[in-house]
Amino acid sequence: MIFLIVRLFLVASLFLSIYTMVVTLERCRSEKRYGFFYCCVAVFLYTLGYFVEVTSGNLGGGIIGVKILYAGGNFIAPFFFFFVADYCEVRLPKKFYRLPMLIIPILFYLVVLSFDHHSLLYSEFFYDTERTIPGIVIEPAFVYFIGAFYPVFCIAMACIVLINKIIKQKKQRLGLILLMLSALAPLIGNLSYVAISFFTQSALAQINFTAFLMVLTNYLFFYNIVRNDMFDLAPKAHAVTLDMIRDIFIVLDQNMFFTGSNSKAMELFPALTVQYKGKSILDLETWPQELRIEEKKSYETYNENSLREIEFTLSHKPGRNYSAWLNRVASKSGITMGWVILIQDVTETVRMTAALKFFNEQLQKAFSTYLSEDVVKEIIDDPTKLQLGGVKRHMTAMFTDIKDFSKIAEESTPEHLVELLNHYLSAMSDVILEQKGTIDKYEGDAILAFFGAPQQLPDHALRTCTAAILMKRLEVEVNKLLAEKDLCSRPVFTRIGINTGDMVAGNMGTQKKMNYTVIGNEVNLAARLEGVNKQYGTSIITSENTINETGGKLLSRRLGWIRVVGINKPVRIYEILDLMNDAKPPLRELVELFHNALDIYESRDWKNAENAFNKILEQFPDDNPSKLYLKYCRQFDQYPPRDDWDGVFDMREK
Repeated sequence: MIFLIVRLFLVASLFLSIYTMVVTLERCRSEKRYGFFYCCVAVFLYTLGYFVEVTSGNLGGGIIGVKILYAGGNFIAPFFFFFVADYCEVRLPKKFYRLPMLIIPILFYLVVLSFDHHSLLYSEFFYDTERTIPGIVIEPAFVYFIGAFYPVFCIAMACIVLINKIIKQKKQRLGLILLMLSALAPLIGNLSYVAISFFTQSALAQINFTAFLMVLTNYLFFYNIVRNDMFDLAPKAHAVTLDMIRDIFIVLDQNMFFTGSNSKAMELFPALTVQYKGKSILDLETWPQELRIEEKKSYETYNENSLREIEFTLSHKPGRNYSAWLNRVASKSGITMGWVILIQDVTETVRMTAALKFFNEQLQKAFSTYLSEDVVKEIIDDPTKLQLGGVKRHMTAMFTDIKDFSKIAEESTPEHLVELLNHYLSAMSDVILEQKGTIDKYEGDAILAFFGAPQQLPDHALRTCTAAILMKRLEVEVNKLLAEKDLCSRPVFTRIGINTGDMVAGNMGTQKKMNYTVIGNEVNLAARLEGVNKQYGTSIITSENTINETGGKLLSRRLGWIRVVGINKPVRIYEILDLMNDAKPPLRELVELFHNALDIYESRDWKNAENAFNKILEQFPDDNPSKLYLKYCRQFDQYPPRDDWDGVFDMREK
């Protein structure tokens, strides 16, 4: 019966060792866990070896058991010292004591592995099955005493380190005392076993006190790691570091019980003292509702989204805003081991964010009059774009003007003129902004806009032309509104000039007053093309550069070559009539007829060209470009140009 109890006791100790090792690896986050783990392995091997010895029932099995037993017992003392030195943070470099202290156990174990072939370890041994606890009966030899007393040296050094730590450390002394007892227990058992075996041959001398006290060590290890939480999630060795953290640092176990914090936490939650340790954080009256983590059992797992930020306020801290980060501490298998909560006072950040939001809103309101929402957002995201300086960009410029606006101004009162301009400019500006254009400035009735800065647009040419077409369409509705309000005695007619090329875009002026604008020769050409509409009786004229970048999505007709005031290089100009997909068949026919007539004209066949333009006017009597070229044909037919004339018309007016 006693033997059965002993075997059950040893089996329970083996399973307890396995459980302690698993918990050590899963719960402990510190690198110091490995020293403790090796001690647990040594205890397991010693217990396993003794279990094999007493249950084998023969000498061969007993010898195997003894060899396994020594595999653990031979190394537990130095392993224990290594762990204690690491845990108590001994300053002596590891290389100075680890290898020297392992030489003796290694040499001794080589003797153990072959003890059944010589008498260095045991002068005599046999297996006794008649004892209450069967096992090998020995008569120790000289080497045995070396192996028996070497652990005394290792454990003595470990106890010195632990006692020094206990004296200096006010907290967690119980764990350190139990740790020391767990080392002394098998040592006392081993010394007793050696002493009794040497001086007497009684039955008491054959009882392995070391094995049973090693089981006691196993239970003390278990208590330290599982119950006393020797490897706390917030180790005391790092308490000073935690207090240096400016933020509030709180640690909970898997059941949301308070296990530790830094001193900043007590400033926010005064109840989180040492006495509160082991109590549920959910029972804290001042604990915010937003931080009430859903309760789950320790074996239940959480999803990947375990690290999250939560904003909250506290009733006992009015006017303050806080932000918390919840970090789940889990084992490799995904089991929740605890929670680390970092809390920051973000009151000033919230106030600053609110102020910046207000500033951005005001900035957006101010800029939205001139820029599209996307462009405003880009400037707000990157304020450096508001610095003085320019950047060379390939983009498209647009100039607009109202025909005979001076006459309209003469016929209107100042109040009516302002109201007229507000309606007109608002409608036209909306179209430009919808196409992501930037409005540079208003000059009376004129609008200067550009596309491709500050926001880069790969289709800036098409967007500019589309805006021009939509503005002309909207012009009809604007005229209806102006007529209904009796603000204008004649319809408003907008003339638009467009050009594409390399321009310099940026903030021009001074640090105190600047204007985001574009400059360059290509900008000047766009302004001149707006005025060319007067000569041709058209509404939208653009350069060949622009047409080439619209991808055939516009219905346009070429009007020939001109040289504008201030720019010597001739440019081929086009009239934009409509979007290709929206163009009606008669308009397409007009373009075809006009291009045929212009080809005849450019071949200097003035008479046939005159007939061709006359034919166009019979079908489209209001086509102003045909009227202009008909005039040229008659003039050149009567007074032919010089042979060296390049076919370019020089514009005399801007």
